[in-house]
Amino acid sequence: VPVDVDLDTYCVDPDAVAAAITDRTRVVMPVHMAGQFADMDALDKITSDAGVALLQDAAHAHGAQWQGKRVGELGSVAAFSFQNGKLMTAGEGGAVLFPDEESYEKAFLVHSCGRPRTDRDYLHRTTGSNYRMNEFSAAVLRAQLSRLDGQIAVREQRWPLLASLLAEIPGVVPQGRDPRGDRNPHYM
Repeated sequence: VPVDVDLDTYCVDPDAVAAAITDRTRVVMPVHMAGQFADMDALDKITSDAGVALLQDAAHAHGAQWQGKRVGELGSVAAFSFQNGKLMTAGEGGAVLFPDEESYEKAFLVHSCGRPRTDRDYLHRTTGSNYRMNEFSAAVLRAQLSRLDGQIAVREQRWPLLASLLAEIPGVVPQGRDPRGDRNPHYM
């Protein structure tokens, strides 16, 4: 069920999420929009109280931090995209970070043709597919990791100027920033 966003951060509004949860809700999926974290404190409480999963769409959040923690360290599943328009790109593909070994192992089975990591006998334990990234794309992506922190620092430095210039354009409202998001990669 789509819900409205916070008009300052352009991220999902926690009050709208809470109002939309029903007994049929199984997961809440906030999008960390343009590098700005959704309100993870509120969303974590809402989903915990409701007993539903929290799955972060972190496609715009490579390197972002929420109160000193990076995406993937917040106790819920986080999914990244490396499609050609993202801050880090491999042309296509993505990654999923899991908060625990059990979730990781279940997902690994699905991503690796239904075979566990330890399998050497081609024993398929469940239905799966080949969601593995090819080696070339992984190498392209890995080379970008060493540059990510520097690129984010440059964007953080330049964002105030860009935001002020954008604010001068009638009808344009630059994205606000929740101060708990202490590192924003500014997907722009």
